Amino acid sequence: MRDTTTIQVDKELRDILKRIGRKGDTYSDIIRRLIKKVEYIKFMEEQYEIVDNEKEWVSIDEI
Repeated sequence: MRDTTTIQVDKELRDILKRIGRKGDTYSDIIRRLIKKVEYIKFMEEQYEIVDNEKEWVSIDEI
């Protein structure tokens, strides 16, 4: 088992985590899943920014 620690959250946040969680999830499972989603969203935002900033797009019909 991993080393554990205690973090304090208010009851509202605890209830939100419970709603997000699935049967058998620990709070660590829920938080890890949320972190992965945030990382994915940030990655996708970076990709969209690259696409939006591209100045010269070539139509596929021109290829």
